[in-house]
Amino acid sequence: MNNVRALETKYHAEIGTHLRKALRGFHERYAIIKPSTEFQDGNYSFDLIYQLNFVVSVRIRQHKYMKYKDMTIRYKSKGGGLTEFDKIKQGYAKVYFYAYESEDRNSLVKVRIVDVDAIRKLIAQERYSIYKNDDGTELATFRFSDIATFGGAIYQYD
Repeated sequence: MNNVRALETKYHAEIGTHLRKALRGFHERYAIIKPSTEFQDGNYSFDLIYQLNFVVSVRIRQHKYMKYKDMTIRYKSKGGGLTEFDKIKQGYAKVYFYAYESEDRNSLVKVRIVDVDAIRKLIAQERYSIYKNDDGTELATFRFSDIATFGGAIYQYD
């Protein structure tokens, strides 16, 4: 598929539905609630500021890969550029939306929403495997059970 974001676009509404269902988990991890300033209270009539700020990485896989029960993240690219693995190690990414398509490729049948800090912990402890693709690229694989053990399981849908 030439458009690397085609699946994100195709499943945009479905991704949004799952993110809304996972909102409680996001609130518990990422919400900041603080008092407003005197100026804000006096001039704008609000007393509290509720901030929920996080970014979401998305990966959607074909149904046939569901049997592996793991999450794959690009470890080596064809051109040698920065990969998702590198970016996560550098502190980017907060939440990963990871899903599998139905066999007919018309819906998402399995969804995991993961706190990326768990992935960073697994990287630090080298608790991942490397899978080499035929095209020279490589994937790091993380077991969903390990992600859960490290507190990274925010939401799941089967």
